Amino acid sequence: MKEIFDNLWSEYLAERCAVIDTDYERALAKQTVKLHEEANELLSTEQIAAVEKYIDSLCDIQGAFVKKAFVKGCEFALALLFEFRALP
Repeated sequence: MKEIFDNLWSEYLAERCAVIDTDYERALAKQTVKLHEEANELLSTEQIAAVEKYIDSLCDIQGAFVKKAFVKGCEFALALLFEFRALP
């Protein structure tokens, strides 16, 4: 079952959910780019590399937690569905 959820996540939902399609998301993306540029102006090349590694790590852990939440949500939804079907 976990493999099915993994495939659903990687082949369908991650692609659809990663699309920036609202004004709020576009504003957040613009703000992120601006802050990144401002930070890079203040940092040395070595510091920029360290911050980039840190950001990559944060993105990796956030992605792992989001995927985990998705899988747990699917498991919960299926358990709930089976529970309701078992009711008289």
